[in-house]
Amino acid sequence: MNKWLISLSLLSGVVLCSCGSTNNENVNPNTDVNAIVVYFSATGNTEEVANMIGTYLDSPVYELEPVDRYTNEDLDYNSSTSRVSIERNDPNRFVELVNTDFEGFDSADYVFLGAPIWWGNLSWVIEDFVLSNDFTGKTIIPFATASSSNFNVENLKHLSSEAT
Repeated sequence: MNKWLISLSLLSGVVLCSCGSTNNENVNPNTDVNAIVVYFSATGNTEEVANMIGTYLDSPVYELEPVDRYTNEDLDYNSSTSRVSIERNDPNRFVELVNTDFEGFDSADYVFLGAPIWWGNLSWVIEDFVLSNDFTGKTIIPFATASSSNFNVENLKHLSSEAT
């Protein structure tokens, strides 16, 4: 699992490289990387980062869509009655996704997995995707968006023990 941290460091460089150039001629996507980008975005911020990574690597980008989409009221982290607050405290929570099977996943060596940070962890929305797929031999490169939270992937490590 130490590769998660190494991979996260590598990802930071990828994102910084893609963000640092305003001239597309200076961006040289690495088309030799066999990767896909899978993300959940509650407000659009993670989607922007996912698209930057996909563009830079010339890799397909897939959105994880909950069957029951989150509304602004659902995302009110300050309310103990909001959906995210209730789900956070539910050890049996399950967020059903529209699709967990994406073209290119089986052959991908790298899976860039992104989500917003909710209470210090990657959003649990991606847990269903991780549980529904075999990550054996794949390197997961997590990325996250947040305005003020620390980044912790502990909630995913036990779900993808076969990944590197």
